[in-house]
Amino acid sequence: MKAARLGSEEVTSPDSISHLSDDLLLRILSLLPVRTAMSTSLLSKRWKPVWKMMPMLVYDETCPYIGSLGFDLFCGVSLPLHEALKTLNLKLRKYSDSIDTILFPNIGSNLLEMTINLNYYYGYYTPIKFSNNLNVFKTLFVLKLQGKIVLDVVDSPVCFPSLKILHLTCVDFQCEESFTRFLSACPVLEDFFLQRLCSGGRFLFTISVPPLHRLSITSEPAYYGSDEPRLEISTPCLNYLKIFDRCGYYNFLEDMPKLVEADVSVDMSKNENLLRVLSSVEHLVICLYPSMVLDLTDSLIFNQLLHLELDVCNSFRSNLLLSFLKYFPNLQSLKLGRTYPEDTEDQLYCLGSEPSSVPKCLSFHLENIQWTGYGGTLDEREATAYILKNAHRLMTATIRLQATCMDNGQIIMKDVTSMSKASASCQLVIE
Repeated sequence: MKAARLGSEEVTSPDSISHLSDDLLLRILSLLPVRTAMSTSLLSKRWKPVWKMMPMLVYDETCPYIGSLGFDLFCGVSLPLHEALKTLNLKLRKYSDSIDTILFPNIGSNLLEMTINLNYYYGYYTPIKFSNNLNVFKTLFVLKLQGKIVLDVVDSPVCFPSLKILHLTCVDFQCEESFTRFLSACPVLEDFFLQRLCSGGRFLFTISVPPLHRLSITSEPAYYGSDEPRLEISTPCLNYLKIFDRCGYYNFLEDMPKLVEADVSVDMSKNENLLRVLSSVEHLVICLYPSMVLDLTDSLIFNQLLHLELDVCNSFRSNLLLSFLKYFPNLQSLKLGRTYPEDTEDQLYCLGSEPSSVPKCLSFHLENIQWTGYGGTLDEREATAYILKNAHRLMTATIRLQATCMDNGQIIMKDVTSMSKASASCQLVIE
């Protein structure tokens, strides 16, 4: 490439970028808007085929370089030209009725991951019907739908025979059957995330996916008084469960013997059989309520539980915690916090005296305890003193003071350090 003359000498400026490897060129193009990346094909023969080999594309409707075609048509024209596309991210900023008719039919059949995000505040929900069982759906490994989308797939012939990961974030459904039909089209699904919309009524979510390994369910931050959804779950192969939903009624239709880890924050009065299906876990995160202890029986022992994280209520009762520990005989690690929930009449209920016998986990297995938000109340002090006094295998005890108690921090620290410890090797840390 020749440049301007400098004095009487001609200065040659080589095109160093064109000599880069395809991998580096593709990395450069990935930083550009799609239309700009496409325009690089006009630079030289070296650049002409490169953009077609981009493995990942982001089509953003807010991009100013779409041109006069409009977003939908631009996608429809350009998508078939990509020869190596594996990951596609569509970001729409207004209602569209052409996802099924223009976008899907023009996507290559080798796509592995697709994300569709409709992020706009006003207007109707964009319908997606998956009206044709296209080849692109047969190769998808990951599908993520988010925003103002309404799925209407009751009569859809679609099938996702390779789909392993499905995320539905604040997506609406035309009816209960549409939700059920959509999941039934994913016969090998292993990871399902659902952030459900809060809406009136008792919408039934039926989650019957035998091969599912991971299930995460949350509700959107908004809350409506009439929001009382029902969720019927049949996932016998599940090994990870996360639920953050204070309104839902959860009915587990069968045991989950392979479940290893669970993180649940629900209204226990609506989910009486929840603890039973959690009995096989090794790691459990849960809110502590008196009703939980009252519902437990000696026939329900969490023998495999090694790590327990409890979100204790603001009106903490020491006897509630100590009575709870007897159901976890092999517990090695205990974490306590007080981020949720708020006081209720149920939480203010107080059990009787301390346990008649020391929980087995304290005598033989507990090695670590961490208490975040310790306030030095009488009940907290009693629980701490009991654990330190009876935990013979304890190695570390970490107490993090509640922010509002910092003025009395020295007094609380002196009180805790003066407590007797059954384990001579226990390291006490107060922060």
